[in-house]
Amino acid sequence: MDSLVSVIIPVYNVRKYLDKCVQSVIMQTYKNLEIILVDDGSTDGSEKLCDDYITKDSRIRVLHKENGGLSDARNEGYKISKGDYISFIDSDDYISPIFIEELLTNLIQLKADIVALRSGTDFWDGESLPNLNTQKIKKGKLVCARRALEEQLCQVNATGAPFKLYKREIVDGVLFPKGYLYEDVATTYKFFMKSNQAVIVTDDLYAYRKRANSIIRRDFKDDKMICLTIADQVINDVKEYDSKLKKEAISRVYAMVYSVFLQVPAGDKRHQKQLWDWMKKYRFSVATNRNPLVRKKNRYGAIASYLGKNMARFLGHKFGQKASMKK
Repeated sequence: MDSLVSVIIPVYNVRKYLDKCVQSVIMQTYKNLEIILVDDGSTDGSEKLCDDYITKDSRIRVLHKENGGLSDARNEGYKISKGDYISFIDSDDYISPIFIEELLTNLIQLKADIVALRSGTDFWDGESLPNLNTQKIKKGKLVCARRALEEQLCQVNATGAPFKLYKREIVDGVLFPKGYLYEDVATTYKFFMKSNQAVIVTDDLYAYRKRANSIIRRDFKDDKMICLTIADQVINDVKEYDSKLKKEAISRVYAMVYSVFLQVPAGDKRHQKQLWDWMKKYRFSVATNRNPLVRKKNRYGAIASYLGKNMARFLGHKFGQKASMKK
């Protein structure tokens, strides 16, 4: 294999984590890489670190831009990329040294369009760094793209863009929505809709750092209400692609909306009502979905909503529905 793989790493005020991430990419066993660091207006010294890396590895390119958010940084990085294959890595995470080689091998040998990890190995910031698999992995499972999409909607496979390797043509024309939170929920399903075949890999090859102050986990702000726009978009797009997957799409975005609902302060009745009204509209679909792949937590959350808004909030907090908001 000698195809060029573009690894796009958005960077914003992650000085503390950046070296671990970049070194994990530099040390890949697959060497024909283009490593694109997109400095998204950093102010903590990350921007200087990016420039320092240029002198250490000729494969590294740096793009400095005004702050536009994660989606915008990914999009701009993709625009200047030249690779036949595309990988997105978040700058507070790190990957196994065999991540690119093993995913690319699976993609090419099984003639797929996209390779997706079942999940990342997650850990809380401050915990010991998990060890990732460094030995040759067993061959992944080849599935039709529709099946891969179904598994992602059912949250069997992780939603996040970084847990995947893509043929360039699968990414081309699909933009991450600038200014949106939950950008992966709003985007990654589209990659499967453009694909014919996908490979699912179950090995631990990607370490995902969870931070208590991350955008998704921070206190509620109005910008989180974009979840309703995303939810309707995902349902409509999936219904148009395959109406038989509509209920799975509803289940996926119900988890997102419920998670935001739990973050709204008790005194914010306006936003609570908007989210609650949406949940009531779709809860029957989630509660009665018998697809064995669908998360039981989602079904139980929908059933709990029939006990009333206050009880839904109580049970959601008690049993951790917010934990369903993964990268």
